Amino acid sequence: MARFLQLTDLHVVAAGARASGVLDTRAILRTAVERLIDRRAALGHLDAVLVTGDVSDDGTAESYRFARGQLDRLGLPLLAIPGNHDDRAEFRKAFADSPAMPSSGLIDWTTEIGDTVVIGLDTLVEGQGGGALRPESLAFLSEALARAGSRPVVVAVHHPPLRTGIRFMDAIGLEDIPALQATLAQAGGEIIVVAGHVHGVFQGRIGRHPVATAPAVSSAFALDLRPDAPVGFMTGPTGCAVFDTGPDGVWAAVPLEIASGPFPFQEIPMTVR
Repeated sequence: MARFLQLTDLHVVAAGARASGVLDTRAILRTAVERLIDRRAALGHLDAVLVTGDVSDDGTAESYRFARGQLDRLGLPLLAIPGNHDDRAEFRKAFADSPAMPSSGLIDWTTEIGDTVVIGLDTLVEGQGGGALRPESLAFLSEALARAGSRPVVVAVHHPPLRTGIRFMDAIGLEDIPALQATLAQAGGEIIVVAGHVHGVFQGRIGRHPVATAPAVSSAFALDLRPDAPVGFMTGPTGCAVFDTGPDGVWAAVPLEIASGPFPFQEIPMTVR
């Protein structure tokens, strides 16, 4: 078993800017990291931080330097894949020391954390919001799954292989989900697919394998399934996720808002009739 902290959709911008003109994502990330540091004991032993894309909102080198500096405060190995807002070259520089980060080309990688094989896949398509897995990424995945054998596997992608029902997000979802499903069907062991992009918690399956999306660090999208739902974001709820691998693994969302408590339970006296 391995335990991961999943952070996604940080959307960090250059100093003095705000994401979409509203969000001070530098301050949001700094506060999120401080709250996670305060909660480390409650979360138990963590093996690594898995960052599932949109580290930057503007693709600037400055935004990546700031994000990396904050993530390093967690004191854990960092595993990262790009999202549709990321600049692949700047992203690669920011995480060049991460395990198995390729020096060129697509940012597809695999590494081992304990008994768990972690596979990161690059769904970034420059110039568009939607994502895709190229044939070379699917071939990389196939080979990595063959080497993994019966060990637990985490497959990390930015764009989730499911539909949320939120019209404006599904319009920029992952292309050709059946090709990914066919590749995952070759696996001999337990797989969990984790993703970001949709700024909320969504769970589903791709074939026999579970898919879970973590809440975003920066903002949220309202679950509004109407065809004419407004396009835009909410400032919260924000969060991240913690999950364990293996047959008994549990995936849990972790809110990052401040809440009071815990309060002791009080028994309500029963009225005898």
